[in-house]
Amino acid sequence: MTTRIGSVPYLNEKPLTRWFSHTEEGRASGVEVIYAVPSALAQMLQAGEIAAALVSSFEYFRTPGYAIVPGISISGQDKIESVRAFARTSWRKIESLALDTSSLTSAALLKILLAEQLDAHPAFLHAAPDLDSMLRQADACLLIGDAGMLADGNGLNVLDLGHAWRRLTGLPFVYAVWLGQAENLTPHLIQSLTAAKAWGVTQTEFIAEEESQRIGASVRQCRHYLTEVMDYDLGEEHLRALATFGAKAWGQKLLPAQPAPVHVVSAAG
Repeated sequence: MTTRIGSVPYLNEKPLTRWFSHTEEGRASGVEVIYAVPSALAQMLQAGEIAAALVSSFEYFRTPGYAIVPGISISGQDKIESVRAFARTSWRKIESLALDTSSLTSAALLKILLAEQLDAHPAFLHAAPDLDSMLRQADACLLIGDAGMLADGNGLNVLDLGHAWRRLTGLPFVYAVWLGQAENLTPHLIQSLTAAKAWGVTQTEFIAEEESQRIGASVRQCRHYLTEVMDYDLGEEHLRALATFGAKAWGQKLLPAQPAPVHVVSAAG
């Protein structure tokens, strides 16, 4: 019986999912990966269409009842390069900001940073992820994923959300985790996801070569991003960062209820 899981379709997730399609063991695991943007993955997970999703960490707090797969995340220790906001004026003067419609975590993170670090409280609107088009509609915009990494910020005020979070809290930031109902996060699925990560982080050179052509970036840029920017672990510091994010989101009234403690399932199921 096939277990369907969902993942974001960005460069940063490839070390966590490539094993399922590129190795004999992965293809025989009975796990099928479906790709969609974070907001769509959240809907698929809620509808029970997938057993787990590599989805925005904000979804964990927004929809109570999920559990987190241990040891795996899409995180950054400081600058993240692919989650960036761009402004035509100083951040304290912006009155409107266009959000990438695929974003959940990054939109919440930006609202926290603007309020707590920059004392900025713009009106927010949603737009397709295109820098020029967004900045015609608003004073500033947010781009994530490959679009966020490749956008040309020349002449603009650019805010790297990972770096801003590190300055605010002294912690890494957890952008995405494997989420699901605890009963669906079976030992076999957890073992498969763990094996995928262990194999994938050894394949960054090959992934960089493949993905550079797809997204239109240099192999060097992709390699740097995968090996020097991304952090795929989920340790105690990451869990503190998650809890801090949940508390700040609640403080900024971005959540319908006060978040529960972070629940990571046992690797034994």
